[in-house]
Amino acid sequence: MDKVTIMSRKKFLTWFPPVTKNNLVAIRIGDQAPIRDTASKRYADTLSLAFYDEWDYADQIDRNTPAGSNRLTEKDKQVIDDFIDKYADKYFVVHCEQGISRSAAVGYYILKKLGYTAELNQKKASSLYQPNIEVYGILIDKPYTQETAAALTLEIKSPTTVTNQKNKVTCKNEKQN
Repeated sequence: MDKVTIMSRKKFLTWFPPVTKNNLVAIRIGDQAPIRDTASKRYADTLSLAFYDEWDYADQIDRNTPAGSNRLTEKDKQVIDDFIDKYADKYFVVHCEQGISRSAAVGYYILKKLGYTAELNQKKASSLYQPNIEVYGILIDKPYTQETAAALTLEIKSPTTVTNQKNKVTCKNEKQN
């Protein structure tokens, strides 16, 4: 099983994981927070988030909108980071309505944060996903603006290079730092 499995809500509701419940957590994304249902019982823990699948430049968003406006926020990012840190040794299943953009942005972020470069590159090469650039930008602390749009687009589409020590492959005779 991949470290991160990305899917649609419909598939999530009927999918039975190939690993035990104790080794698997889920992040559920919808326009409104998903209710706990029987599918949630197949996971050690679930995180439910509610935000729209919108792609607006951060500097053009009216931040005076009322609470509950359903945009990914810095507070949501912290909740996601805490969940990832808490369950870094588990497998993740991430779903949104279609399993293409919001869940892909969060899934890519999990893989990048935990250093799973090979799996991240495999998902990028598959062309199955179109990560929401606004969501991904917030998660990597690079808000989506006219100035960052090209760099974010390139990062989402291009192979990631290994910069994390976890991904360093050493031979038996090579001295490790």
